[in-house]
Order: sequence, then structure tokens, then C-alpha cells
Amino acid sequence: MQTKHLWHVIALCLYFGSVQCVHPQDAYQLGEEALQYGNYEQAIRYLKNTTPTGKSLIRIGFAYSQLGRYREAADTYQKTLRLVRTGELGQQTHVVKAQAFIGLGFIAYQQGKFDDAIQYYTNVVEQNTVGVSKAQHNLGKIYAGRGEIEKAIDAHQHAISREPNFAEAYFHLGVLYSRKQDWQAAITALQKTVAISPTMPNTHYQLARCYRQIGDIQKAEKAMERFRSLKKVENDIQEHLEAVFSADTDNKVTVLIQLAYTYLKYERYEEAAREFRRISKYSTSDVDTAQIHAGYGRIALEQGDISEALKHYNRALQLGLKSAETYHYLGIAYMQNRDAKRAMKQFKRALTLNSDYAESHLMLGTLYTTDGKFDTAEKHYKQAISLVPEMAAAHHGLAYLYGKHNSNLDQAIASARKAVELSPSSAPYHNTLSWLCFKHGKYDAAEAALLKAIKLAPDNPVYQEGLKEIRQKRK
Repeated sequence: MQTKHLWHVIALCLYFGSVQCVHPQDAYQLGEEALQYGNYEQAIRYLKNTTPTGKSLIRIGFAYSQLGRYREAADTYQKTLRLVRTGELGQQTHVVKAQAFIGLGFIAYQQGKFDDAIQYYTNVVEQNTVGVSKAQHNLGKIYAGRGEIEKAIDAHQHAISREPNFAEAYFHLGVLYSRKQDWQAAITALQKTVAISPTMPNTHYQLARCYRQIGDIQKAEKAMERFRSLKKVENDIQEHLEAVFSADTDNKVTVLIQLAYTYLKYERYEEAAREFRRISKYSTSDVDTAQIHAGYGRIALEQGDISEALKHYNRALQLGLKSAETYHYLGIAYMQNRDAKRAMKQFKRALTLNSDYAESHLMLGTLYTTDGKFDTAEKHYKQAISLVPEMAAAHHGLAYLYGKHNSNLDQAIASARKAVELSPSSAPYHNTLSWLCFKHGKYDAAEAALLKAIKLAPDNPVYQEGLKEIRQKRK
């Protein structure tokens, strides 16, 4: 269904204060969308307005269970199973049946009826059609709670055998191995979790515990640092999700935009795009549409689709979003499109609106360095550093500028060391420090810095050649 038509349907329903006006096919789609956004009461109202099918009944049961209305959820699932037995749901009843058993298992688990939950999940496993990996995973959690570690491990392994990229199953497997004090097996399972789903905070916490147990303190501290960082992100996102949930109609778009841009901040582009699509269903005003285009522009930019980014940012400006941030990212898009003249123009516009926009000072420093305009480049780099002292790229840019012009090499080395200190995992920064030390005749320091670059990027032939040059110079 087209967005315009969908919005028209929603508007009519809001006007009449009821879902009775919605065509059953439209009601099902609206119900699914309400479920996607956690609007479970609304989802139930829409789905009940559809022609009863196995799929719609399962979704209603799910919505009830998410609201904690377990009796109504269980009644809905049991009704679904009765319709399956009487043949009233047509084909693919094995899918509906498995989903009903999983739903009943969840309810039994939440109510502490673990034997019933085991039976429901076992029914799914024995049916051996769909939902087996999820059922096995849930069985594993129940067995773990009962202290039946081997049975729990076996269940999670079966889940993984059916679904090799089941991150949560690997996570629970890692926790179980740690309970057995099999630290290496736990680390292997948890590392697999990270490879599949790198942003699960508790995985890194468990890894920190395991590394500490085997005496690898450095890895333990690194994992714990990652845990704290991800936990902060999760808390920030959760705060915005709660704001969306509790917002009234007048504030809904505002908090949705804040949520979408929070996802962008943490590079969660799929979630950000989902929220921008959601905003478009609440508002079609130029102001909000401009925000949506700017958001899509940022996503396109990060994904390397420069023409799409240019289109969206220019459209945002046409709709009136003339902010420093919009001009700055449009400038980034032009830079990536190798259009330095237009890029420079956008960064200058950004600074006209906000002279303290450090990122635009950084980009102008980079462009003026390329243009050979030493004084102007130096001014912008220094301004960026004064505004954001921890901006590693600005320190590195200033160091490179001095080195390129053979000017103030002591300060160049100091700036390069600061960049490395702020961003120790950047191989190019270590390489620049090596290059500057080499120019200054400090060959030991040059070699030490380049060895760090090589450790970070061992396959870079430029670094290998540089190392040979340093060692030849020292002979």
C-alpha cells in the first residue's frame, strides 16, 4: 500500500476514533506496523478488525503477551490450536502451530510453570518444521535456570546447529561454559557472539570476566571498556525510546526525530532509517520532511552513496533546513565527490551560522592544506583544536601541514604524538609521526612509530618500504 494512501487511512481512523472504518487488509498492515513500533493495544484493535487467520491470531496473542495479559494471550493461542485441529486454518498449519506452542511456552515460563514451558517447547522440537532453534534456545535457558548445565549446553548447541548465526545462543553457551569454569570454551563462544552481533553489551562484560580468570588483564580491561561504552549507548537509546512511548500526539514527531538522530549518532543506520520512515507517517510538514531528508542524506553518506547524499541534503536545504550541520555534511558529500570548490563553500556557510563548528574548521584546514595555503590551513586547524582539544584528526592535520612545509618540526612531532595519544589504533597517525621523526633525524623514534603502524596494518606495503628506508639510513 502506498504511503499516501496509508496516511489517509490512519487520518480517517483518528478522525472517526475507531478502527472499524479500515478495510480488513489495511487493518492487518496497520496492526503489523503497530506491533513493529511496540503499540500493542493499537495492534490488537487493528488485528481484531481483520478476517481471523492463523497469522492474525498469533499476532494478537503475541501483543497480549507483551502487555502481560497472559490469560487473554493463552486463550488466543489455544483458540488457534483448536482451529488447526479442526482444519479451519487451511494450509501451512505447522507454522501456526509451532508459533502457538512457542507463545504458550513463553507465557508458562513467565508464570514460573517451567514443566509446562518445557512441554510446549518440546512439542515444537518434535514437530521439527519451524521455530526449532528458538524452542531449543528457550529450553536451554530453562535448563540453565534449574542448574542442569549439560542439558542446557546441549539445547543451545542444537539451536546453533539449526541457526549458525544465532548470537544469543552463543552468548548463553559462553555463560554456561564459564559456570563450568571452562574459560577458553567460554571465550570462544563469546567471541563468536561478538562476531555476529558486536553491540550486545553483556557479551563484552562476560568476556572481561573470562579474560580476567585466565590472567589476560589487558584484554579484560579492553572488554570492560567496550561494555561500559555500549551500555552507555544502550541507556541513551532506551531513554529516547521511552520518550517516544510516553509522548503525546503533539510531541510525537519531535521525540521520534530525536530518536532517529540518536541512532545516527551511534551508527545504527538501519534503525535510524526505520524511524525516519515512521516520522513520515506522522507528519508531512516541510520542517519535518527536511529533517527526514537530512537523516537519509547522512545514512547515504555513511554508506558511500554520494549522489543520494547530495540529493537528500540539497532537498533538506530547499525545504528550509539551513543549519550548520546540514551545510557541513553537504560539504562532506562534495568532498567525497571530489568537488573541493563546492565543499569549501558549504563549510564556510556552516561557519557563518556557527563559528564554533569545529568539524567544519577541520575540513577547511584539510582543503587549504591541499591548496597549499599554509597560513589559512594552520588557522583552521588551531581553531578546531581550541574548540575540541581531543580532536585527533585536527592534531594530525596540523602535524602533516608543518611536515609538508618543513616548518616547525618540533611542534609537528608534538602534534603527531598528541594525535597518536588520542587515537592509538590509527596506523596512518603512527606513520605520520614516523615520517616527521625521520625528517628530523630521529631514526629510533621513527622506527618505533612505524613498527606500531605495521602492527596495526601489517599488509601495508608503504609502511614496509618506509621501515627499510629508516634502517638503511641508520647503517
